[in-house]
Formats: sequence, structure tokens, C-alpha cells
Amino acid sequence: MNNAQNQMQVYAVIGGWDYEGEHFDSLCLFDCKSAAEAYAKKLEEGDFDYALIDTKEVKMESALSV
Repeated sequence: MNNAQNQMQVYAVIGGWDYEGEHFDSLCLFDCKSAAEAYAKKLEEGDFDYALIDTKEVKMESALSV
């Protein structure tokens, strides 16, 4: 496998409160942007003042494939 096949992009979504910061228990990872946006909207409509969405590269590696 080459390096491009070992990586995937995920959307990290977390909710937070003004003056308190992000609440780690609300963190979820999605492989679909629309699902991430829907979750962020749900957080903002619920108990959180804001929701952050960030994209992260996930590198899939195995000790067995080395």
C-alpha cells in the first residue's frame, strides 16, 4: 500500500461554551461532511453556545504491514 491509500480525512466536531471552552465529551468524528454539519447544528441548538468543525488526516497503519 502506498501513502495515499493509508490516509483518510475525517471531520472532527466538538461543542463548547463561551468563557468555558470545548467539552471533550461532545467530540465526534465523521467521514461525511453533511453528517458533521448536522451534528454541529444539533449541538448549537442544544446546550452548547457554539460548535467547531475541523478536518483531520487519519493515517491508517498496522505493525503487521511493516
